[in-house]
Amino acid sequence: MKGVIFLVWGILILSSCENKSIENASPTYGEAFFSNERFTKVLSGDQFPKDGLQLLNQDWELLSIDSLPGIDRDLPEFEDGEKITLPHRVSLPNHSFWYRSFLDLQEGYLIIDSDDGAQLWIDGKRIRREEELEFFKVEEKTNAELIIRGVNNAMAGGLRKVYWIGKPDVDRWRATHRALKDSLILKSKIQSLQNLELLDEINFLSIQEQQEKLRDYPILMSEPVLISSADGDYFVRWVSEKAGEANLIFEDGSVAKINSENEVFTFSLEDYSNHSFRISQEKSVFGPFEFSIPKSKESVRLAIWADSQGGWKTFQTVSDRISTHQPDLSIGAGDLVNNGSETYAFPRFLQKLSTMNSPQLLVPGNHDYDGFYEDLQPKLLRKYIQRSFDRSYGMQQIGAAAIINLDPNLYFPVAIPEDSDQFNWFKEAMESEAWNASRWKIIVVHQPPYSQGWPGYQGEKSVLGLLEPYFHQGKIDLVIAGHTHDYERLTRDFSGNKITFLIVGGAGGGLEPIGQESDSPEMDLLIKAHHFGILELDSMRFSWRVYGLDGQKLDSLLVDKAR
Repeated sequence: MKGVIFLVWGILILSSCENKSIENASPTYGEAFFSNERFTKVLSGDQFPKDGLQLLNQDWELLSIDSLPGIDRDLPEFEDGEKITLPHRVSLPNHSFWYRSFLDLQEGYLIIDSDDGAQLWIDGKRIRREEELEFFKVEEKTNAELIIRGVNNAMAGGLRKVYWIGKPDVDRWRATHRALKDSLILKSKIQSLQNLELLDEINFLSIQEQQEKLRDYPILMSEPVLISSADGDYFVRWVSEKAGEANLIFEDGSVAKINSENEVFTFSLEDYSNHSFRISQEKSVFGPFEFSIPKSKESVRLAIWADSQGGWKTFQTVSDRISTHQPDLSIGAGDLVNNGSETYAFPRFLQKLSTMNSPQLLVPGNHDYDGFYEDLQPKLLRKYIQRSFDRSYGMQQIGAAAIINLDPNLYFPVAIPEDSDQFNWFKEAMESEAWNASRWKIIVVHQPPYSQGWPGYQGEKSVLGLLEPYFHQGKIDLVIAGHTHDYERLTRDFSGNKITFLIVGGAGGGLEPIGQESDSPEMDLLIKAHHFGILELDSMRFSWRVYGLDGQKLDSLLVDKAR
């Protein structure tokens, strides 16, 4: 099986006599594209058409709101609804919102802005989402009945806006965007080029000639990051300007060849003891890069954070601060980006993550599925963060702790249904020898079982219902979550077993309003500030510390393990 995996990911040759000429070559570029915020903001701000849009926010009616399970639903029969004007938003988590309008359509696309995603029917026929953004291709029709199902897996949801745009305008936008991307990449290459001889050579060339000259010198879009699968397999992931073949040149001169069909490169560290290497692709050289898989040892240090959620400047600070603590493993408890269907969100996230200088366990949140509630297949999350054969849930061991991460976002509404593969896997994992023999048993899940800081939200009942029986059995010590954008801590007794609950949703997203909370549950501590946590544990105790953006300590907790 291992051999098959290595073939899939293109690790074809390990040789000690290849590419000696670049073994110690200087990096071609000084930085990856997405490390330049000026270029990043321009490119990210242009990934949505602006010209030719027609706003269709009038003459809508709200037909129904329900919480029936299942992402695939037959179109219900509706009576007349309530007249509304978009944007329409309701504080009601984990519900479907059904809308209708009768419109004259021209051939083109509908662009639907709905939390957390949308499904579309026209005259009773389901119209599937296009691959790119939230485009729905439509034909010319008179008095067409449009029904939109807004699918909300967060606290508040509803239909914000609906646009129509013609195909010629979309084609022009695509061509303009491609030209803008090429222009920014060229500027990034010239600005960060380390090869002075090559820089002198292109200085007096035209833009077209510069692009042609540097075509064989691809740039990294994001630097390599060491990622742990949910089951504890480690792989290095980076994004390049181009697909194709790359070579990893190790310190001893050996070479691993990697192939990518989509600009995302993956190298498994399994069975490799040498984790220091350079990357070469065509005529470019990058690195050196050095990664360390967590070693088996008594005491380990974990960095804990959640809800970076597109707060790029804040998350960069969090990432830099975490690096100073040199954790053995960093755990991101969901909502890694703000909108999972944004083209550049995950590569940009990976670049911010690279400065943390630690292995990453990245747990999905509802915003990482955003835009893909059409079928709950988060294509960009799976492209950039996961490997094609990885599950989004699993268990791994680090030091004296076993960590199970769960993904209730695979289902609608948020839950892990009793007839699902994940539910059956979880039941077996909780009874496994590996779990029960571990001194510390940690659950990581994006949606918390308890929460107070989000007005009107007390936590996820489905998550609490799944975990609570094991609280009483003493099979869980610590639950780590995000979702609510603040820091919350709670310790509760379940049949003589004390369980600690942590919410660490302050790594970048907008914070919950100060002074507005739910009446219950009453948390032991609630702080509405951006933050991250450091968890140090051995077989006898764990030490928990929470830090703000300036490095100030916000909270600490010491828990001894009962013998």
